[in-house]
Amino acid sequence: MIGRPPVAVALDSVSKTYGDGPEPVVALRDVTLSIAAGDFVAIRGPSGAGKSTLLKLIAGFDVPSSGRMLVGGHDLASLDRDARAALRLHEMGIVSQNLELVPTLTVEDNVARPLVALGVSGREARRRAREVLALVGLPAAARRPAALSAGEQQRVALARALVTEPRLLVADEPTGNLDSHTGQVILDLLRRLNGERRMTVVLATHSGRAASRARRTVDIQGGQIVRQARGTITIMFTDIVGFSALTERLGDARVHDLLRAHAAIVREQITAHGGVEVKAQGDGFMIAFTSAHRAVACAIAIHRAIAAYDEHARVRVRVRIGIHTGEVTREGSDFFGRTVIVAARIAAAADGDGILVSSFVRKLTSNLDAVPFDRGRDVVLKGLRGTQRVHAVDWRAADPCCDVASLPAA
Repeated sequence: MIGRPPVAVALDSVSKTYGDGPEPVVALRDVTLSIAAGDFVAIRGPSGAGKSTLLKLIAGFDVPSSGRMLVGGHDLASLDRDARAALRLHEMGIVSQNLELVPTLTVEDNVARPLVALGVSGREARRRAREVLALVGLPAAARRPAALSAGEQQRVALARALVTEPRLLVADEPTGNLDSHTGQVILDLLRRLNGERRMTVVLATHSGRAASRARRTVDIQGGQIVRQARGTITIMFTDIVGFSALTERLGDARVHDLLRAHAAIVREQITAHGGVEVKAQGDGFMIAFTSAHRAVACAIAIHRAIAAYDEHARVRVRVRIGIHTGEVTREGSDFFGRTVIVAARIAAAADGDGILVSSFVRKLTSNLDAVPFDRGRDVVLKGLRGTQRVHAVDWRAADPCCDVASLPAA
């Protein structure tokens, strides 16, 4: 899987109903959700909230009743059943609640099944099955599922999901039958695979312990998303310097054209660097990233793209960017928390054509040798107490060969 890009997931106003009678069951209602490639998301909620339905749609076992759903760039509604099955086999690892282990096969052969379906020789498939069984802490004994405990069966199902080195793991309560220690080991393994191999992970859980290991938590109740939160996320603000003066000088029509060109440049770079557009208002953007590395690389790329555009444009656009990392909570379409406020205030403190990052972002990106930071300074940010240590990025001197694919997702 190393070298293959991870998979992004996007749901746009997705609903799912069951039954054609006068009172159909609404399992999901108007769900809009973006999961960036390389993210680790926990879908949390009580029984009957819609978690399993949401995961079945992401895995392509079913299609929405309405709305649009993209997985790895594929519109699932446009794929027939066989095409969705092929997508699962080649790109996904699936752990369902009922595990679906074949009772007549040994543990090793159960795990090897997806590899055999992909054309891997039986001997090689069993060798790789033994390796991944060891990864989840199970010996490759010649036992069948009936001889295993519920927790052991769950680990076999997880090993089977991981054996193909999927780009996307979809897991429904993957630690539900595990004791506390084993569950923690499995969660740590998923977090490590997410970080080292950039595997996108989406799991459903009612456990706060499991959700705490994810980078992002989505709470669902009654088939609707009621809250989203991240343990750690990087927020980037970008806006045009002197936008009011530009409006007065150019007039509404020309400024509208300028905004449209500017927005296209920014959005192109957001997509290229694995960011998620949170909000666009007027001349500004709020963008979320799963890593500070990607946010800084995106900021540099935005400035370079705008500078290249300015060479051929009649009006030069100056953009300032601020970046901060920390905890963020989302309710509905609104993001809350100190991280959001600090990132916005840092952007306001940046010079024209400048990128300004917090000291925490600087620390997180200390291994980006290709990016020149200054030595930093303490600034007072409007509306916040005390001072904030910030560092400017010399984007003109940064190495342009910053390879996005090599940047960590977290």
